[in-house]
Amino acid sequence: MGRSQTAVDQVLRGGLIVIGVGVAGYLAMLVLLSFAMQEPYPFLDVANKSGRPLLIEQADVVSSPGWRSSRLVWGNSGIWPAATKGACEQDRLVARDLTGTVVARRTGACRSDMWTITTEGLSAAPRYPRLPVPPGHVEVRLVLDSSGTEDSVVAWWRALPQTLERAAAAGAAVGVTVHGPFLENEDLAMYVRGPDAATVRDFTRTQVLRPSPGRVYAYVGAPGQLAPRTGAEILVPTVAPSVTTR
Repeated sequence: MGRSQTAVDQVLRGGLIVIGVGVAGYLAMLVLLSFAMQEPYPFLDVANKSGRPLLIEQADVVSSPGWRSSRLVWGNSGIWPAATKGACEQDRLVARDLTGTVVARRTGACRSDMWTITTEGLSAAPRYPRLPVPPGHVEVRLVLDSSGTEDSVVAWWRALPQTLERAAAAGAAVGVTVHGPFLENEDLAMYVRGPDAATVRDFTRTQVLRPSPGRVYAYVGAPGQLAPRTGAEILVPTVAPSVTTR
């Protein structure tokens, strides 16, 4: 009787092992099948290590501000919509700085791929010198709050070289200077200095943020002091303003 019971127990244990292995194999097959059926990541990842904000465009297309043909990447990472299968290997991209100079080129914009833009062959990226603020003057640090994909931001970027030229001429008459833009960690920052905070705010709205790049955070320094990095207010552009809090 004892031997029979032992034999039955062994058979039951063996059956349970077989069932367990079968269930585990079935679940593993389902997981592998689900991964196989998933679509590839539909973007080309961009790693901007150049130390400067860049505008990425298709090299063989005359671009206008838009979702597909132009995209700003000013932080360390960004994305570009991948081309359709079979054509992605021929898609040619260029990355330009503020002056329109080509910083990098790439052929191929396939799904789940990576484009790393380095400092190789480039001069040192511009940095704000943070010189002392003249006594009685005010410095304001501006930070753009955008992912760089909106049409309005791209339009502002395209117009910025001419905007800064006009701002320099207009600022000379009222004692205001504009510096930047600079890439500071993940922020696109600019600095405006003038005789008082009200003059700097009005000048920035009317001379620098046109056309509107969206929300801009202003870090206003005390007279004679460098602009802080905390205590920001939202500086609303005069064109297509957007107000939120954070």
